[in-house]
Amino acid sequence: MSKKRIKEIAIQHFNRLGYEGTKMAQIAEEAGIRKQSLAYHYSSKKELLLELYEEVVQEEQQFVRQFFSKSVTQTLDQQLYAFLHEHKNRFLTHPNVAFMYILSFITPLEVHDFVLAQYRTYLGTLKEELAAVFTRHSDIRLSPEEATVAFVTVMDGLDVQLVYETRQSYEQALAITWNVFWSGIQR
Repeated sequence: MSKKRIKEIAIQHFNRLGYEGTKMAQIAEEAGIRKQSLAYHYSSKKELLLELYEEVVQEEQQFVRQFFSKSVTQTLDQQLYAFLHEHKNRFLTHPNVAFMYILSFITPLEVHDFVLAQYRTYLGTLKEELAAVFTRHSDIRLSPEEATVAFVTVMDGLDVQLVYETRQSYEQALAITWNVFWSGIQR
């Protein structure tokens, strides 16, 4: 059994059962190995979660960088709106992305500091990329830093819809907040 498969199963369990509800024995059983064999790879659930979370954050940082480098020819509103749309789709279709966001909202105390530090590195990458996008567009009334803060704040509110509500509530909130955001930053 590969570590990759163990990680896929673990993310499914963390997403479905939360940190407290996830049991190493259940992960091992679903992976078709004995708990002792799983312990060879990961001595504890905490160790497994820490490795998973760090990897997922790195994957999402890479996604953010690639998204904005590939969409550079689009207009500002097209880039930003497409990012929010793709962000939603990734959350709904990639268990790793859901894991990252759910854990950032509902963080177990024993991994709180680590998750917070990792999530801040993701936010740092996101803010860097957004600031660069806003810097290339002089047709907004906010500074790149202000526009970045506004966009990330909108995105945070939309993420609440994904984590605690439904895809439909995300889409409804996006339709409303996008108009307010876009009207608010234009000259």
